[in-house]
Amino acid sequence: MKKGSFLALLLAAALAVVTGCSSSSSTQPQTPSSPTETAAPTEGGSLTIASESEPGNLNPHIWATSSDTFVTHMIFDSLVIPDKELKMVGSLAEKWDVSEDGNTYTFHLQKNVKWHDGTPFTAKDVAFTFSSLAKPEYDAGGYWRVSPVVGAEEVHEGKAQEVTGIKVIDDHTISFTTMEKFAPFLSGLFIGIVPEHLLKDVSPKEWAKHDFNRNPVGTGPFQFVKWESGQYIELKANKEYFKGAPKLDKIVARFGDTNTMLAAFINREVDVAPVPIAEIPSIQSLDYAELKVANQLSMYYIGFNALNEHFQDKKVRQALAYAIDKQSIVGSILGEYGKVSFDVFPMNHWSHNPDVPQYPYDPAKAEALLQEAGYAKNGKGIYEKGGKELTFTLEVPTGKTEREKTAALIKQYFEKIGVNMELRALDFPTLVTKLLPKNADGTQRKVTADDYHAYILGFGVEADPDEYRSYFGSKYMPPNGYNFVSYSDPKVDQLLEQQVAEVDMEKRKGLFWEVGKKLAEDEIWIPLYEQEAPYVANKRLVGFDPDFRGPTFNAKDWAVTQ
Repeated sequence: MKKGSFLALLLAAALAVVTGCSSSSSTQPQTPSSPTETAAPTEGGSLTIASESEPGNLNPHIWATSSDTFVTHMIFDSLVIPDKELKMVGSLAEKWDVSEDGNTYTFHLQKNVKWHDGTPFTAKDVAFTFSSLAKPEYDAGGYWRVSPVVGAEEVHEGKAQEVTGIKVIDDHTISFTTMEKFAPFLSGLFIGIVPEHLLKDVSPKEWAKHDFNRNPVGTGPFQFVKWESGQYIELKANKEYFKGAPKLDKIVARFGDTNTMLAAFINREVDVAPVPIAEIPSIQSLDYAELKVANQLSMYYIGFNALNEHFQDKKVRQALAYAIDKQSIVGSILGEYGKVSFDVFPMNHWSHNPDVPQYPYDPAKAEALLQEAGYAKNGKGIYEKGGKELTFTLEVPTGKTEREKTAALIKQYFEKIGVNMELRALDFPTLVTKLLPKNADGTQRKVTADDYHAYILGFGVEADPDEYRSYFGSKYMPPNGYNFVSYSDPKVDQLLEQQVAEVDMEKRKGLFWEVGKKLAEDEIWIPLYEQEAPYVANKRLVGFDPDFRGPTFNAKDWAVTQ
């Protein structure tokens, strides 16, 4: 399809809707037509914001993804939150003190905070939340957040019942004591607090199946109303929010692929939507549309299952990296909104090492590495080893146009050198079931070589680069963390453990630079590019300011002009 023709079709469809009759049977909340730019924001009103994927969980402690936090950031509060400079500032915690030895953090909590059901929030809820993450029956990815606390390891191993390093001093004061100085401790506390009174009698292994996961209760600026599967989630304002009531009365989060949501925006059913980069010039021609571009501290990459026999050899992974023309991908798909990436750490963050090993486009080098790894082309022109062709499937989550186009180009690049890669399109929640598989009884289990071969996703720094420890540390393979590529390297393990105890910023930076260098040598992830995130917003919306923390992070401050 020629550039611009997709938007033309959408505009024609929008015109048909405006001039024709609309169906009264639609279940989707409708958004009024936009007013003039000079209209002043009002108190109340509602808006609809679109997401590329439906959430999998609304309990923030169950394998939280960006699709989940898109909604949960509006429902739940955490003790601390990152500001735009990644400095941790208070949220449910009004302030905190750190002991002279740097091991004990005492948090003084906000008073007069209530859960959405009216129950008072206390320090017991904080203790319950983080103590639950240490329990052996908890297997949903968050143990690393509490693991540095005294007594957490004993609870996790089933040797104790209480995390002794967590102490409730009174209703509004709680302390955490770590085993040693732990540099990223505060950033690990950036996760929603859940209510003790609703979950205390529910085993953490049942959280994913419990009604709370589909009907959450938080302390945040918006409270849950309903979830229409495959369509939308509706939230209403928490009028008693301790930071002040939101300006809006209601927010609806709709789900659908990028093109569908862009069509909904043009039809004025949606106020905010992610916009494919190719459509930016056209969408800007709409007099009611405003482009907002979020700088993301993240990069897109291909991840390999290290248990797969082909990907156990890093020469194969390096060969595939050389086979990808990243510059052409960025130039043809992302343009000014993207940059080629060779490091797993984002370029605008201090953890990024500009001198990591790089793999520029070199098909001849790619084939030479495959031959060094013992592969040879068969009669069909496909590399094989031991009679097994280098053929695999790349899992491609739908919903993001640029990612889907990238996968198609990479398939062509691999075919040119004699590697057969099939593409499998699937929605994001389904991909999660492959990366974080479960047993028949619903409990998490280890990844196997048969669960998947490779996938394409994005990842980056949310609050602190220590988050990467759960993705590359040997002891964090599912069900204990997010290391679903099953990567294991003693040097990386050592560096990741050293950085958590290093309070000297320059030394900690050096440790991460070494981690980045080693990961680039091994290429268990192939970094592809960094991409800015464009959103189109109806001008009736005031205060929409997306950044690396997500598009809904400041939803409390949004208003509409009618």
